[in-house]
Amino acid sequence: MKRSTVLLSLLIIPGILLSQYKAQDSLHPQDPIKNELKLNMLELLIMPAIGITYEHYLNPTSSFGIYGFVNFNNDEGYRYEKFELAPFYRIYFQNHDKLDNKGLYTEVFSGLNVGETDFFDFDYNANRYGNLYTQEYVGISLGVTLGYKFVNRSNYAFEIFAGAGRFLNEQEIDAYPRIGLSIGKRF
Repeated sequence: MKRSTVLLSLLIIPGILLSQYKAQDSLHPQDPIKNELKLNMLELLIMPAIGITYEHYLNPTSSFGIYGFVNFNNDEGYRYEKFELAPFYRIYFQNHDKLDNKGLYTEVFSGLNVGETDFFDFDYNANRYGNLYTQEYVGISLGVTLGYKFVNRSNYAFEIFAGAGRFLNEQEIDAYPRIGLSIGKRF
């Protein structure tokens, strides 16, 4: 009888202690989520291009990241860039009880763009069109974006945004749009 009591105690006590440990552990939240990776589905659907964003959260109201864009066919779509690499800084605007890097935001970005565009050289004195030229360019830009991010309980994010970037160096294209519908995951 003593052996069975001791054996039963050795099996039950660790189970009780382990359940207490798990209950205390669940009171403390996991490490906060600090990163997010998103794919711009609008660019993927409209043109054969891919736009990927990595975002790192600094605090509940701001973040920074980098956006990469590769255009596989610059004859179609709304962008002339073949490639863009754009670091950004983002500020979120939410109520104090919902501060967790979601909702309305604005961002400022700079970009390094490589592209190609066609343009006509117009002769104003002769009042006629001149020749068709193709210009390859490397542009440095600054811009601003306004958007809204939705996040569910499983940390999947959906984002809708619109903005524009303006080139700082001289070329035929002065500005370019930045629009999108992105889907991603926080980790």
